Amino acid sequence: MSRHANRCFRARHGGVVGCLLAMFAPLAAAQTIADYSHAQRLALEGAMAQAAARSAGLAAPAPGVPASAAVPVAAAPVHAVLAPPMPDLQVSGVFASKAGVVAEVVVNGTPYLLESGERVPGTAWEVRQVAVERVVLARHGGEAVHEGGGGLRVFALPAAR
Repeated sequence: MSRHANRCFRARHGGVVGCLLAMFAPLAAAQTIADYSHAQRLALEGAMAQAAARSAGLAAPAPGVPASAAVPVAAAPVHAVLAPPMPDLQVSGVFASKAGVVAEVVVNGTPYLLESGERVPGTAWEVRQVAVERVVLARHGGEAVHEGGGGLRVFALPAAR
């Protein structure tokens, strides 16, 4: 007999319920750290699956529903098509020599030395005029202008003294 059963029989005021608890309580499976880790991993995986579904715009299952029983999504959401961003376009200076005049045009941080009539790489602009005090760029072709400045951009440069 187990020591719990012996206590039950020796107890003067022990009832039947106390006796049964004393006999069967040691038979219950003990919880281990591995059991808690397994349950925690399942909870985290379910929460991550719901968060991923929400960030992707899909319907996430209710918090009480396990991730394995997710409701299928009927249709993917429609995303608006945005125009590509306008490149960052700057003129940093002009170089004049006996051979000619060139402008240093910077597109998204990359500098280019361009003469009048050359296209600006990666854009719809071309160099219309290069002078010591200014550089004029013109929109190449009949494309729409997104920045509201029309088809010409004039970059005024400080005059050399």
